Amino acid sequence: MGLSEILSIISGDLVRVEEQIDKSIQSPVPLVYEISKYLLAGGGKRIRPAILLLCSGSLGLTDGWKKIASAAAIELIHTASLLHDDVVDDAALRRGKESSNVVWGNKPTVLVGDFLLSKALGLIQSCGNLELIKAVTDASAKLAEGQVLEVMSSASMIETTEDVCFGIIENKTASLIESSARVGALLANNDNDKINAVGSYGLNLGIAFQLVDDALDYSSTQQEFGKQVGQDLVEGKMTLPLFYSIQGATKTEKDKVNKILGKESFDEQELSFIFEIVSKYKGADKTKDSAKIYADKAKESLTYLPTNEFNKSLDMLADFVVERTN
Repeated sequence: MGLSEILSIISGDLVRVEEQIDKSIQSPVPLVYEISKYLLAGGGKRIRPAILLLCSGSLGLTDGWKKIASAAAIELIHTASLLHDDVVDDAALRRGKESSNVVWGNKPTVLVGDFLLSKALGLIQSCGNLELIKAVTDASAKLAEGQVLEVMSSASMIETTEDVCFGIIENKTASLIESSARVGALLANNDNDKINAVGSYGLNLGIAFQLVDDALDYSSTQQEFGKQVGQDLVEGKMTLPLFYSIQGATKTEKDKVNKILGKESFDEQELSFIFEIVSKYKGADKTKDSAKIYADKAKESLTYLPTNEFNKSLDMLADFVVERTN
């Protein structure tokens, strides 16, 4: 089942979220709106606001402006992180087109990212709930910590451990998805058990989502993926498809891989060798298998929530996350 079908139950709310996002990024400085709109209109899946809306609906809140504002804020935070990430990584593509830092340069891109963060926090503050503010700011701090951890680990790829890989995933990606779910539950004024259940759903789904992303970076095509494949490797990032493949390689292969990863840059032949190792030892497949485990954990959390159509959509979304090709 496609994503639009899974999210059909909240399609009207998602339209309202888009309207709120566009309203929030208006600025008397034309370039601010231009850069913001460029990325926001680039075809993102809106997974995070969708999770917020579905979790809120599953716990009984099916109307109201606060959930729209909060969902828009979550997407603005995510978009700001992408802008900052592209500058840090010197990325060339984002969602199938040139990244903002390539089009406008690093300085405007970073500053617009800051603008989006400010607008997001303003939206959350307008909801008048300190618990919402804490959930979002905690996630934003973890996201930044995950980015720093990734930068630190790229200084020495061969020393990156599995724990570090998962630490980056949990902080950089899963924390905001977990926050999306928790905010949805908080808006519905539910008890701690249900808030923790949706939080667990969001955390595990977020880990699964990033694991699939990491796998696709080694197994997809640029056209399908919407960004350069092999980009993690080029940027010096150790991710689990490569980590798992190195564990299964022969000593000779490991020595060659470590020699390549110890260099500041790689030529086409070296990149091809790394891809051959990942393919030979099925690193991408093993990573997708791990993603399935986390998606199943997310689905288990749904058993603690009321049985309804929103819950069903959350269950289907978990399946979609691990089966997607972009």
